[in-house]
Amino acid sequence: MIIIMNANFILAWEYGYVKFINSSNNRIYQECTQFVPLNDSLKVSTIKLKNMQNRSISVNIKYDLNMQMGELKRDSRFVKQTYKKGLNMITFKNIKNPWYMAYISCSEKINEAGEVEINLKQNEEKEIVFVFGAEENEMDALKNSTKYLANHNVELENTKNYWQDLTGKIKSNTPSKSFDFIQNSWLVYQTISSRMLARTGFYQSSGGFGYRDQLQDSLGMKYVNPDILRNQILLCSRHQFEEGDVEHWWHEDSGLGIRTRFSDDLLWLVYAVLEYIDFTGDYSILNEREAFLIGEELNENEEDRVDFYKSGDEATIFSHCMRAINRSLRFGKNGLPLMKSGDWNDGMNKVGNREKGESVWLGFFLYNILTRFVELIDYESQFAKKASGVSKEVALAINGDSHKEEAKVEFIQDVNEFNYMDEKTRFLKIAEDLKQALNSSGWDGNWYKRAYSDDGKEIGSIKSEECKIDSVVQSWSAISGAGNSDKTKKAIKSAEDYLIDNQNNLIKLLTPALDNMDLGYISSYAKGLRENGGQYTHAAIWLIIAETMLGRNDKAMEMYRIINPIEHSNTKEKADKYKVEAYVVEADIASEGGLAGRGGWTWYTGSSSWFYKLQIEYILGIKIKKGILKIEPCTPDDWKNFDVALKYYDAEYHIIYEKNGTSGMLLDGKKVEEVILNKSGKYEIRKYF
Repeated sequence: MIIIMNANFILAWEYGYVKFINSSNNRIYQECTQFVPLNDSLKVSTIKLKNMQNRSISVNIKYDLNMQMGELKRDSRFVKQTYKKGLNMITFKNIKNPWYMAYISCSEKINEAGEVEINLKQNEEKEIVFVFGAEENEMDALKNSTKYLANHNVELENTKNYWQDLTGKIKSNTPSKSFDFIQNSWLVYQTISSRMLARTGFYQSSGGFGYRDQLQDSLGMKYVNPDILRNQILLCSRHQFEEGDVEHWWHEDSGLGIRTRFSDDLLWLVYAVLEYIDFTGDYSILNEREAFLIGEELNENEEDRVDFYKSGDEATIFSHCMRAINRSLRFGKNGLPLMKSGDWNDGMNKVGNREKGESVWLGFFLYNILTRFVELIDYESQFAKKASGVSKEVALAINGDSHKEEAKVEFIQDVNEFNYMDEKTRFLKIAEDLKQALNSSGWDGNWYKRAYSDDGKEIGSIKSEECKIDSVVQSWSAISGAGNSDKTKKAIKSAEDYLIDNQNNLIKLLTPALDNMDLGYISSYAKGLRENGGQYTHAAIWLIIAETMLGRNDKAMEMYRIINPIEHSNTKEKADKYKVEAYVVEADIASEGGLAGRGGWTWYTGSSSWFYKLQIEYILGIKIKKGILKIEPCTPDDWKNFDVALKYYDAEYHIIYEKNGTSGMLLDGKKVEEVILNKSGKYEIRKYF
């Protein structure tokens, strides 16, 4: 639990709820607990009041709202407010778009202004409950408000228990308390509550689904529940166009979305599929069927289009992946993939928007996908052989499909769509050529370049006055496996030398910051803010992952401490400089001027899921592949003994790490090379290293 106290109030919160206590009023004790339940669209506010005076008093409570359900104009109100006296409820509707309604109800009598009058005798205490929610109709609103007004305490406990269980799948007990504190629940809570469910935060209120973003968010959540990743794959595949490109973002309720020319979005679907199958060994996802979107392609000079797109034909997830990859196989004169209107760094949207600029980072990312995807081609090839020539009914049974009758015919067509061995050979040849290009035209002498612009200018080069070196290409030269070993080591060392800022306790995305060079909207940020030379935590995590892959344990932990938000707030001086929450990951930290060291954009950042992945897979070394556990820690030399509690489905594994200079692993006292994970039972693992 987090507790903040000052002279006027106490604020306490944990997973799923928050509590406010007014400690400055010696006449009335005031406490408000708020939570959002698991399965309903509402917020419950429980207010406790106690009269501390030697006389009776009357208190008015108002649930004050400024409803933003539509545009409010001076001459008309689109939001209609109605007082339902008989239901003790106030409803709100947008008369221009009345597909849902919001409402307020209370355990006490509420008037048309949303006010409740409470009379308190001497030393009397009362509890008042408000429910604020949204439903399609009045009947559902009444049903849910009645439920939560009557059972709010039970529902609060259910919410607490849910989050405690969900966030506690992997708990570490290491020599680093800041590591344990953020590992043991807060990273999971941040990712799921803010990124995946609310899709909002204090610095950005969105509500939309980001294609690239939520696929990355779900990668780390495979440890919580692999179905989170699986469901995200299926959802995102429904937002891929027939041509293979995807919506950059969309709103699930209305169907509004944007078609863009971003070059990496579509590939994150493939990356997520690879991660899911690597973790679970569940290849059946490849033959799940989802529909494509249909819509007119972007015109030659059109960078994006916001529209309401419709669903078209269905195909297997394998086919979705193949279309994404093939759409990405477009290369420039240097043999590197086209950057188009931006890659992972959206802000570099003018580097290749004329379809000539090339992305070195995208080259590394694409190489990683191509070399890993050939294994799935092998699987589908064997699957197709089993299905080829059999009856429609048998094919349907093999596929595990349950769609309508015509899906049987579509399935037979899908499994015969590719010449699998030709595709495998083609992908491996492209990957080989790409690796060569990355290590030749992508190399700058001491590090890898970031990109080539449409006019052939090198970005992220020693020749550049600004953005001489960029973090993400150096990191992915290691992560992808495409970087030449000696070059990758040199590139990571260069990143350390240029990008680690010990004075302000941060790791820059790039340096020097952009001032005169126009690479896109990244250049509109002030120097040292966000992508423009600040710490972009997402990228800093990738750099630490690269350090662990090079076996640089102590350096990785040194850099980890730099980015851990708790280490920015463990003294008053640091906290006054950092200024944002210490228990959740921030998207960025400013690096220049009076703002240097100040955190920004907490909660709603994809960094939290990658942070979780970094700690589990790359530092603790818990690597699960197709249900088999290997432990390859990359911990600092002074971590001699520590332990981790791992929940895998309903099984509990207690992992005890002992650094004694030997190498080996025991499962319940028996020597093993790896652990085939069970989904139930209790086990002890001892890892010697």
